Amino acid sequence: MSCSPTSPPRCRVKPDRVATSRPVRAELQFGTVHGRTYLGRQRTPHPFHITRPFHLPGDPAGLATLYLQSSSGGLYGDDDLSLSVRLDAQAYLHLTTQAATVVHDAKGGLTQQAVRLEVGPGGFLEYLPDPLILFPGANCHTLVQLKLHEGAKAVIFDSFVAHDPMALGRSFERLSNCVSIGGASGPQLVDRMQASGSLWQRKGLGCIATVWLAGCSDADQIAEALAPVIASAGTDIYLGIDTLPDRGLVGLRLMAPHGHQMSHILQRIAVAARLALTGWHSAARSK
Repeated sequence: MSCSPTSPPRCRVKPDRVATSRPVRAELQFGTVHGRTYLGRQRTPHPFHITRPFHLPGDPAGLATLYLQSSSGGLYGDDDLSLSVRLDAQAYLHLTTQAATVVHDAKGGLTQQAVRLEVGPGGFLEYLPDPLILFPGANCHTLVQLKLHEGAKAVIFDSFVAHDPMALGRSFERLSNCVSIGGASGPQLVDRMQASGSLWQRKGLGCIATVWLAGCSDADQIAEALAPVIASAGTDIYLGIDTLPDRGLVGLRLMAPHGHQMSHILQRIAVAARLALTGWHSAARSK
């Protein structure tokens, strides 16, 4: 893994294969009317599918929630999917998935998924998808790009679980992953990861997750506010936190043996991160 605040904006993690399928591109754009966030434009070709946006009691006024879904049963070899999400000024959005997404055996191909997020001035985005579940034979390249305009804030999750449903001792083939965070002045951070399934197995890894809080006015203070969640993680979970105060970033990385452990701690981190970053409380959520 590497964390490079001075790298160019393009993520340079190169997969070892090139996808041959037709790229599928989805787009979502959110605006505001009288302080209430709404979905102003959407383009969601198969396999993308979304719910209607809704507003939960207990959430900040105007914050919309939207669930991403898939009509294909997961990600497959030679899938080349891209989602672009743009928030206009002062738009607030909680964006998540209905459930974890299975990455199937690539069967000699390459599965690619890119998510590009742009938050307008004064906007707030929570991009909190459930993890990608890497099945045996999966060969997956993922990208998350976040661009913040002046006064914007965001919390993003990026997580993976290795799973062998037949319990045959197999693992995924390869995972390459990149998270890029930047603003109008250019990139602030590029975080890259590459791992083979065999290495993942040898290290005894079950799940890994990265959390980024961006647009922090006082990164050290926010990290301190998250300390109780870290302290309560338990001995089975490895969890660390770091700050880049000059770039307004706080990052957390965790490893857990089981998916339910990771999901539980990520739920707690999500609530604490919103409160620390914005002062807003969270409505109760269930899936």
